[in-house]
This record gives sequence, structure tokens and C-alpha cells, in this order.
Amino acid sequence: MEKFGNMAFDKKTMKENVPYPVYLKWKEAARGNANLDRETADSIAHAMKAWAISKGATSYTHWFQPLNGKTATKKTAFLSRDDKHNPIYRFSGKELIKGEPDASSFPSGGMRSTFEARGYTYWDLTANSFILDKVLYIPSVFVSFYGEKLDKKLPLIESMNMVSSEAARICNLFLKDETTYRVKAKLGLEQEFYLIDKKYFDKRIDLEYSGMTLIGSEPMVEKELVSHYLGAIPQRVNDFYEDVNKQLYDLGIYMEAEHNEVGPNQFEIAIMFENANISVDNNQLLMYILEKTALKHDLVCLLKEKPFKNMAGSGKHNNYSLATNYGKNLFSPGKDPKNNMTFLLFLAAMIEVCNEYQKLIRIASSSVTNDYRLGGDEAPPAILSVFVGLDLEEILKAIARGDFEGQVPSNKVKIPHLGELKTDSSDRNRTSPIAFTGNKFEFRMLGSSKSAADLNTVLNIAMAESLKKIADRLEKADEEWRKEEAYAIIREIYEANKRILFQGDGYSEEWKKEARDRGLDNYPSFLEALKAAKEDGAYDIFERAGIFTSKEIESIINVEFEEVINFFSSQLEILNNMIQQEILPSAMREIKEIRDYLAFVDNDKLKARANKINEEVGELLDYSEKIINILKKSESIKDREDKAFYLQNQTRSLAEKIREISDCLEKLISRENYSMPNYVDMLKSL
Repeated sequence: MEKFGNMAFDKKTMKENVPYPVYLKWKEAARGNANLDRETADSIAHAMKAWAISKGATSYTHWFQPLNGKTATKKTAFLSRDDKHNPIYRFSGKELIKGEPDASSFPSGGMRSTFEARGYTYWDLTANSFILDKVLYIPSVFVSFYGEKLDKKLPLIESMNMVSSEAARICNLFLKDETTYRVKAKLGLEQEFYLIDKKYFDKRIDLEYSGMTLIGSEPMVEKELVSHYLGAIPQRVNDFYEDVNKQLYDLGIYMEAEHNEVGPNQFEIAIMFENANISVDNNQLLMYILEKTALKHDLVCLLKEKPFKNMAGSGKHNNYSLATNYGKNLFSPGKDPKNNMTFLLFLAAMIEVCNEYQKLIRIASSSVTNDYRLGGDEAPPAILSVFVGLDLEEILKAIARGDFEGQVPSNKVKIPHLGELKTDSSDRNRTSPIAFTGNKFEFRMLGSSKSAADLNTVLNIAMAESLKKIADRLEKADEEWRKEEAYAIIREIYEANKRILFQGDGYSEEWKKEARDRGLDNYPSFLEALKAAKEDGAYDIFERAGIFTSKEIESIINVEFEEVINFFSSQLEILNNMIQQEILPSAMREIKEIRDYLAFVDNDKLKARANKINEEVGELLDYSEKIINILKKSESIKDREDKAFYLQNQTRSLAEKIREISDCLEKLISRENYSMPNYVDMLKSL
């Protein structure tokens, strides 16, 4: 265990390598009680440099998360020269705290001119720095020259501080045994992904450039998906996992679980709960390690949400909870939930958040690529609903009735040699986008390739807003009537937001009709949700909270529009390339072989087959011309929103038709002549 986290400059390492007064000053700054002074920063930088070099590091970088949801670095060598041109290792407190990458090359949604190159990274001193590939990584936030937020992390940290302040107010009204001075937003992320053999990936330009197959017929084998789920991990994948786990161990990241997922070649790895900003960092780091390590094993890790049509999509289940500074989970019902005031109030607040901010949760959980996943093959639907379980909903109903005596179902099971055991009173409900799972809320819509920062920023801000309203009312109530006032608040929130609660099958057609009758949002595409949120002012909560200015909000929306534009433009170009360079030559080879065969033997069925291939190829070539025309027209559309909708509307039906024809051709062309690996090749490669 003494080697666990040996590549992380964590709290323990900090304490061992800096003078104790310096450690205390860092601790106070990390808790938000003081600002870090330059002398303290210099001392920490010196210790960090000495530690990193002793571990083999040769350079350092500020590691940040720009608006595209990825991570970025600019590496700087420790080795420099002194005034006499002698070699010397340099790393000061100034360099630790602040970096200056070129901001002009990162997406800004038009927030600033492209010639305004300056951007600054600032150290997130609450997160562990770490060494990877001989580089000291310093987790950082990223802002423009004028202070606009250009990253995902700074808004998340600010939102965590907001929910902490408002949550602590309520805790101190009811939890008087210990003073709550901080409430931490806690997060556990489950990462799903696919693995395929690299030799097949290299022959699929659609996978290489879009992360998903744009053509490819369903496999004739491996439809027995249940046999893969939680089955024995293939040895090749087990070796890959061991390598991944070793790196996580060195970085001090706790891997909690890993297993086969539902789809063939689909897997999952979960990391233990951490503070939300740390958990997001760890997940970004995990995705990088998964992709890098897969290549070492001649594999490719596919993180996109729907790499294979009609196969289970990949998500990143977002498990959210709140905990006090002394470790009390505020979403833990306890033994007597109907009298657990803090639990009921925080439960009510989350229900209100999910109902009031359906559009923002839909957008923050998703992306244009996640649209292909939502609504089928093990994924939650696009309609938001919350599953709290029959027991908790019965308690809420009882409070609304005013009798406080909920009829809580008791589920028991008899196990040989163990006797009768009580089970959980709430099922997990795999069809629910948001489910209460014992002591946390699991948000299942989040796409596997997306940063979790956006969703948790929305949850924190919205929870802070709801909790502030609750705290304002409770603080005005006399202490002897505070419990009754709390029940009144819970009753009002339940009645106003109960439409979002649903215990049934989220996949059913009946639910779509019922959701419409309830007035719930249903946006089949990310783009439609984005447009609706922009038009009805859903983003205003960020401005009210002081997280973003109106200018920053506009830029964030523009970045999302650009993502949609880039995705569909790229998809069209990839499809055209595949028609011209893959499918057409394959078809020509097949027709030539049939022709050579028919030179010796007359066969009407083979002639019909060749004619069918020729007809389908001709249709594909027509679509190739349509692609060129669509791309040409899109270039003339200047408005981002109009361009995004034009490309989405034109591309979706066209791409589906191209896929249908291509998949038909795949079945008509022999394996010898078909140049691309098919689904069977890829999904049996492990």
C-alpha cells in the first residue's frame, strides 16, 4: 500500500515534502478560507519540482479542459539555464500558479476574436498534481485575457462552492450535533467503452474519423448478448485491464469495479466517489489511459456513444450525492426516512431540480453523438423522469396528504443457510434516465465520450437555487415550528413537481403519451433541446448564479452549434469517401469476378446478382452527388443555428438511406472482395 499513489502529489505527499506551516496555509487556501501567498506557492513549487524530478519527470504542464470537453496541455521543461548559461532546474511559485497557452486555437463560440491569442491557466490547488509519461501534470482552470471562462472546470468549482453554502444552511438548522461548514458535491462515474482489434479499426475510416460505424449490417452471430454481460473477461482484455489498473494505482485513483457490459466487446470500469471536480479530472484521465493503453495491446478503445448500430450504446453513469464536512451523506434515508428532515428536504430539492431544468439536464448530459444512443439498446429515453422507488414516493404522497404514515412495502427473500433477508425496497429501473439508488442519484443519460463537468455544474447550481429558497423559508420559521414548515415545503415541492416522478417502463409507447400529457419535455435530438433552451431562457440560471455572463452563455451555445455542424459535415465527407474509395471498388471487383465466371458458365441468377450490385452502386453514386451539393449549400449559410439544423435535417435521412444500400451491398459482395472489416470481424476480434 505504500506504493499506492506514488505518482501523485497528494495531501500526504504535500505534508511530507513542505514545512508544516506551508502545508497549513495550502490547506486553508484549498478550503477557501484564505488566498495562497507567493512565498507559500514558491515553497510548494520547490517541493513539487524536487519530488517530480526524483520520480523521473523532465517537464511540467498545466492540464486544463477547454470548451470542447477534451483536455489540453502545453509542456515546459524543468531544465533551463542560469545567468552564466549553466544548466539548472527551474520551477517557481509563479509558474506553478499560472501558465499561458495560446487561447486562440480553442473553441470560444465567438466570445473573442481569433487574433486575441492570450489565455491563462491557473492551478486548481484542490486537485492532486500527478506524473504521467515523465511529465508533471498540474490540474488547472482556463480563462481568457479578459477573464472569460474558456473551460469546463472553473464553472464546476464555482458551482460546488454555491451548493456547499446553501446546503450547509439547511444542515445547521437540523443537524446540530456537529457544525456543518462545508458540503461537498460527491461524484462517482461509471465509464463504458468498446474494444476492437487495431488491425480492423485501421481499415474502417468511419471509426477512425467519427468513432462510429456509418455503414455495416447487423452481425449474424453474437446476438446472444446476455452471455457476454458480466461473463468471463477475455484474457486479452484482462491483460489490458491489469495494465490500466497499474497506472490508476500509481496515480492514486481507486478503481472500484470492472466487467463485461451488454454489447459484445463492450466493457465498463468504475472509479470510486470523489469530490466532483476531482472525479471529473479522474474520469478525463481514465479515458486518456484507456485509449493509450489499448494501443499498447494492439487494441483500440472506442469511447463514442454508439459505435455499432443495433448494439448497446455506451454511457457514463453519473452518480451524484452531497456530503457534509464530517461525512454525513445528505441523500441517505436512514432507518426512519419519513422523519429524516435533511434527507426529505434534499430529496425534494433534487426532484424540483430535475423537473424545472429538464432542458439543461438533457443538454448537459448529451451531445449530437449521444442522440444515436438514447432510447434503445440498454440506454435511457430522451424524456427525463425520476425514479425514487415505491417506498419513497409513498412517503412523499403521505406527507402531501398530511398523515405522514406512508405504506412502505417490505421486500424479503429467503436464502438457504442465511434465513430471511430484507432487500432494497426500490428497484434500479434500468429504463429511467434518473434513478435514486439508495443514497445517491444516478443520471444515466450522460454520454460515454462527454465530460461530466457540464451536468454536475447544472446540478450544483440548480440545487443551490432550490436549497436557498428552502433555507430562506426555514430560517424565518420559529424553531418550534420548523419541522412543520419543512413538511409544508416538501408537500409544496412534491405537488408542484410530481409529474417528473415515474416508476414504470420508460421504453414503452404508453409512457411517451403519458409524458406528453404530463407536459414533460421530449426532444429527440440534442439540437432541438439546445434551441428550446436558448429560446425559453433556460440558461438564465447561470447568469443569476453569477457563473456565466450573457456573453459567455451565448458563446457556450455557439460552441454546441458548431459541434453539430462539424459532426454532420464530417459524416457527409466520410460517407462520400467510403462510397468512392471503399464500396465502389469492392463492388467492381465482385462484378468482375461474376463476369469472369459467366464467360465459362451461363447463370441467370448470377447475372441478376451482378445487375443488383450495379443498380445499388448507381444509387450510391447519386447520393454521392447529393452529398457534394449539401456541403456546398451549407457553406453559404452563415448563421450557426440555421446551418446546424440544415445539416442535421439533410444528413440524417440521407445517411440512413446510404447505410441501407451499403449494407445490402455488403451482403451481396464476397468477403474476399469487400475491402472493409464487417461487424462479425470486429465484434469477434477479442
